Amino acid sequence: MSKFFLLVAGCILCFFSCKKSGLKDPKELPLAEKEHREVLDSIFLYARQIYLWNDQLPSEKIFNAGKYGMGGMDVYRKEIADIAQFALNPQTGRSFEYNLLNPSSAKFSTIIKKSGSESGKISTQINLNDIGYDYGITFLALNQDEIYIEYIIPNSPAGLAGLKRGMKLEKLNGRRAETSTGFYDEMQKAFKNAALELSLSNPGLADPSQNYALRKTAYQAEPLNKAVVLNVKKRKIGYISYLKFTSPKGLNQSLDQVFRDFKEEGVEELIVDLRYNGGGDISSCEHFANLVAPFAANGKVMRKEKYNSLMQAGKASILSAQLLLNDDGIPAFYINGRPATLADGDYSLEGNTELFQKTAGLPQLQRVYFIVSNQTASASELLINCLRPYMNVKLVGVRTNENAAEPVKTFGKPIGFFSIRLKSYLLYLSLFQNLNALGEGDYFNGISVDMTVTDDVSVDFGDIKDPGIQTALTDMGYVSVGNAQRLSNTPPNLKRMDHSFLRREINPLTGPHDLIKSRIKMKRP
Repeated sequence: MSKFFLLVAGCILCFFSCKKSGLKDPKELPLAEKEHREVLDSIFLYARQIYLWNDQLPSEKIFNAGKYGMGGMDVYRKEIADIAQFALNPQTGRSFEYNLLNPSSAKFSTIIKKSGSESGKISTQINLNDIGYDYGITFLALNQDEIYIEYIIPNSPAGLAGLKRGMKLEKLNGRRAETSTGFYDEMQKAFKNAALELSLSNPGLADPSQNYALRKTAYQAEPLNKAVVLNVKKRKIGYISYLKFTSPKGLNQSLDQVFRDFKEEGVEELIVDLRYNGGGDISSCEHFANLVAPFAANGKVMRKEKYNSLMQAGKASILSAQLLLNDDGIPAFYINGRPATLADGDYSLEGNTELFQKTAGLPQLQRVYFIVSNQTASASELLINCLRPYMNVKLVGVRTNENAAEPVKTFGKPIGFFSIRLKSYLLYLSLFQNLNALGEGDYFNGISVDMTVTDDVSVDFGDIKDPGIQTALTDMGYVSVGNAQRLSNTPPNLKRMDHSFLRREINPLTGPHDLIKSRIKMKRP
């Protein structure tokens, strides 16, 4: 029987950094520069063996990692972006990792600093263990001098204070909210401080503005944002807003309870809101998929991971430098007296084919509606893709900051990875492509939607006045188009402001769009 182990990669870097590309003798370099050169060398050496499109990369001599100077993270990411340029998508003629929003960086592959105890500081961004150290709030400007809460992270300081989407910002630290450069700058500075004061009003209520004093603290984020049952024309529709697919450490319990409640309530239709969900842990995504899929899918293929041919053949020898460690930082197990490494993993297509294991869910569910945006990525797209062969799946796209003439698509990331440790960094190279039971998984440019509306942040999650919910209900046939218009308080033409500066934490639950593999299936003896 195959064994699963938590993946925490430890690096024995020097072994694979001995081959230099036109560099000085490492003994002649200062320590900082020596380590910098080792990281530069190792990024390309790993890519040559484990990068999904490694067969399109040039030789070490031609690439020449020695051409990069000092500079730390920016230089490493420049190297990664250069590596990504060699892998061309025949459908577009551009790199598979072409980043429309930032063409100078790779869309998927990246490198980050290790978080945790190395610096003695708590990370200011949510990680896969869902530990945050911020206020847990994002804002969005809709119209002139109208700034609203976009969403709140449950269990965060803002969430515990009772703040919610749709509240309008009136004052920040005593200053009246306005759509001006000066106020935006002040807002950025305020959210870096340990405490702040907000004056907020709730549109639609007669209550005057209320003041909230928030203090930045560490917290355990809850991915389940909202779950309600909508009663429309004697039909019960379940609605779930989910912010991130977190690591499976007991946090799936709230989702399990929601589906138990939906079943008891007799829910027959389902709307899953992933508009701000940028991905996360694959195991958590699989758990969600098992709850949504019809019972007829049990035992059938959910998804497949496709690695490059060298990885599939078990010949990526460089992975022997990455130890498999447990949560305490010690080897997870030994093979013939030596610590197991990533090279002992099974990367074959057969060994990485996952089946549905249906034990709970909604017996009558035959279709599901997803509310998505251009922030919907990775594990969210995986959830949508693996359900499509087995049920009627429809997508409602909400415009965030796109031009009105542009079609709404999801982010476009069928790629997954696990971390490679390089000194004080974690390297994430595109390692595998996720395919569904029909072999589909080429949504590198995003998944197209069936219907499009404007994202109205003045309406809270789960409110029937939300344009995304209304559109889904209308398509289901439970709300007529005329009635949907009467129900909505949404202005017909929302004027979008340049709000990039307002999203100091553009998506604090996610950071880089994630599709993280947290456990490795080992080779059969």
